[in-house]
Amino acid sequence: MMHRPATGLRRLTRMLHRAFTQQRRTVTVRVFLNHAPHSLLHGYTPAAPLVLAYEYAISTEGPAADAVILERAFAAFNGHPEHPDDHTHADAWATKPLRSLSVGDVVAIDDRHYACESTGWTRITAPLT
Repeated sequence: MMHRPATGLRRLTRMLHRAFTQQRRTVTVRVFLNHAPHSLLHGYTPAAPLVLAYEYAISTEGPAADAVILERAFAAFNGHPEHPDDHTHADAWATKPLRSLSVGDVVAIDDRHYACESTGWTRITAPLT
């Protein structure tokens, strides 16, 4: 007769299996500030003058959704990082004479670009910088 492992042991085995099989990947995040005079009112436009303000790499587990990374960036660069790893980036941002991340600004995650809207983000083609 074969004995089945206890429920706690089965749970622990599944948890360890998931932890070791999930892939960690690193993504590059770049924040571009929009210097158009009315970007806060009109949002991003393809002709907007963008300036690279900050670039960093973060490690994610599995296929982290871009929406999660964008919200982390927004929180960090508005002075209220929620993820423990983002405090360093928020502090570095605060030491520079930069305004907060706002409507019309662009965040790139690897080769995908997103414009900050009044509510949420819109994927855009790579801007000319």
